This record gives sequence, C-alpha cells and structure tokens, in this order.
Amino acid sequence: MEGGLHLGVPLSPHTVARLVLYLQELVRWNAKVNLSGLTAEADIITKHFLDSLAAFKVLKVGPGLIRPGPGLRVLDVGSGAGFPGLVLKLHDPELAVTLLEPSQKKAAFLHHMIGLLGVTGVSVLISRVEDLKAGQVGPFDLVTTRALKPELLLAESPRLLAFKGAVLLFRASPLEA
Repeated sequence: MEGGLHLGVPLSPHTVARLVLYLQELVRWNAKVNLSGLTAEADIITKHFLDSLAAFKVLKVGPGLIRPGPGLRVLDVGSGAGFPGLVLKLHDPELAVTLLEPSQKKAAFLHHMIGLLGVTGVSVLISRVEDLKAGQVGPFDLVTTRALKPELLLAESPRLLAFKGAVLLFRASPLEA
C-alpha cells in the first residue's frame, strides 16, 4: 500500500491492515457475487483502493475546495463494493458517510464489511438516487460516484448538496464537452 505515499496520501498501519482485510473479503465474496469485474489483487489495489484514495489529494488542494475532516458529510452514489465511499471512511474515520447502493447483494457485502471492520459513522441505504424522496437524506458536503452517469448525478445533486457542497465524479475517461 505504499501507493498511498505516491499519491501524497500516507496511510497509517491501522488503515493498511483494514484495507488488506477489505481486499481479502472482496476477493472471497467476488468469487460468489459479482462485486467487481477485477479479480487480480494488484488491479483491485490500483483501480479501486488507490483510485478512491486519490480523492483526498483532489480535495486538499486549491482555494475553496472541501477539506476532509470532522463532520464532513459524504454520499457515495452507486457505491457497489464500497468504492470510493468505504475507502474514504477507512482513511478518515471522522467522515460521516452514506453508501447508496440499489443492489441488495452489494448492500449485503457493504453491511458485512462495516461490521467486520468495526466501522462507525457509515450507513448503507438501498435505493437508486433518483428514487430518494426529498429530505430522506442529506444535505451532503460531498457527493461522489464512480458508477453513475454524470448527467443523472448532476441532475439530482441540487437536492442532495449542502450550501457550498461539491460533486466528485470518478471517471476512467474524460467527459465530453
């Protein structure tokens, strides 16, 4: 997990130990439930864990951007196996994280991991973002997604975000202008 250092996001030994357990459980569950298309541990570390941790580098630079820390409310839309939301929580336990996932099987994995890792201050909500009722959740300081179409999240974000909140889209390829 020295990859965190390369990102400028140093990881404590406690966080590394939790991420290793997370990786082991993800590989075990993924053999039975399709949680991720990635199966090689090195790929999971790079494309899931480190990609998620890269959010801290983005959030800590530039004027007016959100700073992680106590009380920051995060909504991870389409959380899947917990990326980036659960990884963000493991690195910064002070975050208040809601993992929004419509799949019962993936939500079961998230509940399992939260219990196994002994994480508090994180909840799982089984729903699609467009099915959330006004006031059901939020407002959030940060809304993240790796799985949702950007247009859909941006359309839903005004009712999810707190004043001066932000949306962080994780993309494998650049958005078209």
